[in-house]
Amino acid sequence: MKRLLRIGTRGSRLALWQTEYVRNCLKTAFPELELTVHIYKTLGDRQPDLNLLENQGKGVFCSELERALQEGEIDLAVHSVKDLPGRLAAGLILAGFLKREDPRETLVARDGLDLDALPSGALVGTSSVRRQVQLANLRPDLRFEPIRGNVETRIQKVLDGQYDATVLALAGLRRLGLERHITQVFALSEMIPAPGQGCIGVEIREGDRALAELLQGISDSGTEAAVRAERAFLKEIGGHCRSPYGAYGVMEGDRFTLTGMFGEGCRLSVMTLTAAPPEAEALGARLARMLLGGKKG
Repeated sequence: MKRLLRIGTRGSRLALWQTEYVRNCLKTAFPELELTVHIYKTLGDRQPDLNLLENQGKGVFCSELERALQEGEIDLAVHSVKDLPGRLAAGLILAGFLKREDPRETLVARDGLDLDALPSGALVGTSSVRRQVQLANLRPDLRFEPIRGNVETRIQKVLDGQYDATVLALAGLRRLGLERHITQVFALSEMIPAPGQGCIGVEIREGDRALAELLQGISDSGTEAAVRAERAFLKEIGGHCRSPYGAYGVMEGDRFTLTGMFGEGCRLSVMTLTAAPPEAEALGARLARMLLGGKKG
């Protein structure tokens, strides 16, 4: 195993926090490593007005990092797993799975309001059809418009009055020390998160077995099972489509439980399956097929 590892990342404050976390985990576990960080601008960074609803599931926040991996400019790339499309670029795999942060969603609203207290017809900024449909299921009177920018920018747009509220992942707010802006944390039964939400993943070249083995030294087995199951669900459901979908898996004793959501129009279907942990990935694909109305079992 070579001593120098080049880490690729986006340049947002959250991406840099996550990269530093991975770097520290690696340095603690393997003090002999030399680790350098290389910052890239992805398609989503270069085109701040890109319509994320139209480009759902197309990997707009990982494009340049994956190219850099394929071309050997970097050895590993750090991602928010929820930003990754169902199928990674050719020749690349996820090999590192940092312990998952809380995957729940939060409401950030002006004047400290929770969802019930928002005025009728309140404007919610979100570029996620998954969040939009689930919120509309709870409050059919709300209005929605896309919102862009990093976490801090979206919060500021709410505080400035451009929107009455927005929805943000609890994990990102915790990592950035911005929990003071949260006005409500949604239960998982109220809003199912995106596949991989709250997880930091490390992507490498498929043939780099030594690095894959090294990354197991900083990976969490429960998180890995959840990510593999949720991403199998994502791949099977067809992450490129405009329909809302979400999935969340968790180890419960000696069983793995996966809940998935898929929407068609205003109708949301939610289903939960359990299996032994080694079957988690197969469970994700099976659950997706069931929600899509395919062959049961």
